[in-house]
Amino acid sequence: MKRNYNLPPWITTNLRSRKSWKLLLRCWLASWISFIIILPQKSLATLGQAAFFALLASTMMPPNLPFQIFTFMLSTMIVGILIGWAFGCAAMRAALASRSQVLLRASLQKEATSAAGLSNPDALFEASIFAAEFLDPRSSAVFGCFLGFVVFLFALLRAYIPRLTLMSIFGTIAIDVFCCYGPLFPFAQYTLMYQLLIPTSCYVAIGFILITFVFPETLNHAELSHLTTLLTKMKDMMDLQQVVLNAAPEDLAPGTPLLVKVIGLKEGVIGLMQMLTGQLQFINLEFTWGKWNGDDIKALCKPLQAVVSKIAGAHVFAGMVGKPTFSEFSAAASRTNLPSSDPSLESVPGDSHLIQQLREHFVTAEAAHGVRMADILPVLRDVTAELRAASSLVLGALAAVVEDVNTHRYARGAGASAESERLVGELDASTERLRRAMDDFKMTQRLALIVPFERVLEEAKNTPNVPLRALYHSYVFAGGLMVAGESILRLAEAIGKLAQKRKRSRLWAPKGLRMFGKLLASRHQSEGEQLTGESTPPEEQRQSEREERKYKLDPDSKPPTNPAQRFMNLLHAAYKWCKTPEAMFGFKNVIVTIALWLPAVISHSGKFYYAQKGMWALIMAQTTLNVYASDQIYNYVMRVFGTFVGGVYGLLCWYIGSANGNGNAYGVAASVAVFLVPLIFCRLYAPPQSMPFIFLVGATYTLVVGYSWIDGHLPIFSNVGIGWSIAWRRFTLVIIGCVASFVLMMFPPSSGRKAVRVRNASTIASLSFLYAHLMAAWINETEPAAADKDKSDLISSAEWLPEFRERFIGLSTQMSMLRTQTNIAKWEGNVRGAWPYEEYMQLVTVQSNMVTSLAMLGGSLEQLDRGMRIAFLQHTKVVNPNFISEVMSMFLLISQSLRTGEPLHQAQSQNLLDRLHYHGQAANLPGKTPVDGTSVPAPTSPLQSVTSYEYMFYASGVVAVFQLIGYLNELRRITARLCGEVKLEGFEQWKEKYELAHTA
Repeated sequence: MKRNYNLPPWITTNLRSRKSWKLLLRCWLASWISFIIILPQKSLATLGQAAFFALLASTMMPPNLPFQIFTFMLSTMIVGILIGWAFGCAAMRAALASRSQVLLRASLQKEATSAAGLSNPDALFEASIFAAEFLDPRSSAVFGCFLGFVVFLFALLRAYIPRLTLMSIFGTIAIDVFCCYGPLFPFAQYTLMYQLLIPTSCYVAIGFILITFVFPETLNHAELSHLTTLLTKMKDMMDLQQVVLNAAPEDLAPGTPLLVKVIGLKEGVIGLMQMLTGQLQFINLEFTWGKWNGDDIKALCKPLQAVVSKIAGAHVFAGMVGKPTFSEFSAAASRTNLPSSDPSLESVPGDSHLIQQLREHFVTAEAAHGVRMADILPVLRDVTAELRAASSLVLGALAAVVEDVNTHRYARGAGASAESERLVGELDASTERLRRAMDDFKMTQRLALIVPFERVLEEAKNTPNVPLRALYHSYVFAGGLMVAGESILRLAEAIGKLAQKRKRSRLWAPKGLRMFGKLLASRHQSEGEQLTGESTPPEEQRQSEREERKYKLDPDSKPPTNPAQRFMNLLHAAYKWCKTPEAMFGFKNVIVTIALWLPAVISHSGKFYYAQKGMWALIMAQTTLNVYASDQIYNYVMRVFGTFVGGVYGLLCWYIGSANGNGNAYGVAASVAVFLVPLIFCRLYAPPQSMPFIFLVGATYTLVVGYSWIDGHLPIFSNVGIGWSIAWRRFTLVIIGCVASFVLMMFPPSSGRKAVRVRNASTIASLSFLYAHLMAAWINETEPAAADKDKSDLISSAEWLPEFRERFIGLSTQMSMLRTQTNIAKWEGNVRGAWPYEEYMQLVTVQSNMVTSLAMLGGSLEQLDRGMRIAFLQHTKVVNPNFISEVMSMFLLISQSLRTGEPLHQAQSQNLLDRLHYHGQAANLPGKTPVDGTSVPAPTSPLQSVTSYEYMFYASGVVAVFQLIGYLNELRRITARLCGEVKLEGFEQWKEKYELAHTA
């Protein structure tokens, strides 16, 4: 009988992956060799008492990345140590110059007298140094000033440039070493960093050798592997549409397994796309053998982004069927004289009597005419079957071609060429099939969707309100498939041409060292952030701030006009900056550092501080301190628990390998080899949110095993013992560091919950900018350039599409990060009352749905015929300028309320669907002359417009806007529950009475 152990997917997937086992072997070998080098007595004497640092570095930065990215990450670590070393040397030089010569001579004379007649006076002198006999207040003060200044700089580096988190951490450790141990020495000791740099350099050499010779992988190969996976997942998304069409509407309700799977696939595809584009900056910095070079892969990025955004937008249909309440009056919005439509009997809070009456009318009419969504789904499934199958076939063929290019780099002979030609031929055949399927659908197949509605459309000539909800939703699905198909064809064309152009493998050389500055300034999450559990402001938040800064003025003063005003303005800006979370994080780092450093330079505690490795408490306090309280509390739990587990794990490894003695080299090596396997596996493949825990498990395990061997085989001052003696001290130091940083966290606390609220405000503002971006494209009446006219009559100009796709990918990624940050914010506890976690999660979910709706809108506008768009502008409710103004106002009101925490006002609680209906009453009827005197052509009947191919994309765009404003209404209700709502006495009763009196 087969047992189901319910292991997490990240375990089962990687256990079955051959590539994952190769990567595990390389990284395990690097860690094991890093430990093996400390076993021989000669190498241990050379590496010194910090010899374990090679093993620690291997668990922190395993060689699991392509060569140049691994080089970059190691460089940041080494450069951080070197910067800390440089500042430490400067501190030591200044401290020695400030020492009291009288006090120094007296201390040296005292030690000389004590050592007189001894056989080994040097040992006594060394013991006196580490017993804090040569401490000098002046020298210690200088060290303290340097320590505070450098720690502040590294803290700001960690807060503002998260990609350099490793540099910040190791640079801080380096300055800690100098300033904790430097004051003990009465003479210059600039080589203190040797004890860190020598073992670290050993690991760097080990890592480079293994990454070069043990299952080597170039970034070119890694990127093509990601591309293959991405294409395969998009094929899975396309195949999943069959399941969606076969499902009942209740199977697609929010929270159901099928809808969760749809959303998970979409987020996985977007995450893979972000991963693929995030490493492209390095792709031309390597020698690689293959058919395609870095520029070839970069050229595929834009068409690939188009496919990702279109397929993600196409999946809006699944949520629409499960929860269709946001597509109210879709058909009515298209034209004033076209029929209306309503989704279901399900009511929405805030609906007016008019909307409720129309909903009831349409649901009854749908049942009477047999045009409910459940009635239309079989027709939709049959009509789009070939289109879906052909799209899936092309995506599979693309994945096969890319995989062949990637895995047969060194293949020779006619057989390999024939296989490549066969795959390219299959791609061409599948592409032609998709093109035929799209042509057939455009010319004939789509008309089958109209057949169930023919009687309804005939009635529309005399009756204004007829049920067309299912037709519009069918148009959304079919239009999404057509839009996705167009993008798939463009991608297939690009890859097909590339495969025909590059038929032979060759050696590609690097092209230069560009874009490093832009890469470092990027605020996307990096390896170092995952290790520290750091939350950073999303890139889209910075984008919204940049959008606003162009127009923002200071209401309290005009711009400075003279040097004095500029100086005072600069002081004012510095004062405001000092109150930011990033600056407060830097100040708190300085305070906790000085507080835990002082015992090292006090004569009565200096010896105890050195003997008990008090510096580890200092390092723990610095690394557990986070910008926001929620991150810090989450880190406390992860790190304390990780230290406990790592201590137990290290004790098991040590005592199994060495029993009760100081350790046998062969036994300890064998035990470490076994215990490293699960540790490295978790370090490589565990989810990012668990990285702080895994990191502390590895660090504590390394310290217990490494220090136990070092203390048992290397004569050092203040030997703390082996095994258990090290483990409990390590755990105690972690607790001390956590308590110290916890105290600093509270004065004053930087709330992660407030950060979540403010980031929601920023992402909502970003959504408003994206909505405005698309509305500007919709209402644009500018004639296309002559060059564009030859290509097509669509509005898919290069002016708005590339920016839209980049913003879509960025916003989708930020939604995922915001969901993670919202989960972490729960760790702040309920000291002042329960935190409304469910509302904030709902806020993120609604925004994610809005991003999908905007993706669908962008895809529809890209395909929309310019002539139809211009002709319908005067008759389209959703582009009514007054309605656009109200939508933007609602966006900004919600964003401002969340940003400031101020309540909304009840009088502003208007339903945007009501406002759309109100503005629609004033729209021009077809054939009327607008105010500017131009004549607007319009179809002669609803049937003529609804059955045209271009109208399908027009309808999809209208439905997308209806979904968007429905979600915006929901955002307003959630925000009112979070921030409050100012009541207007008697307003609700008067509004209801007024609506009843004016509802026909």
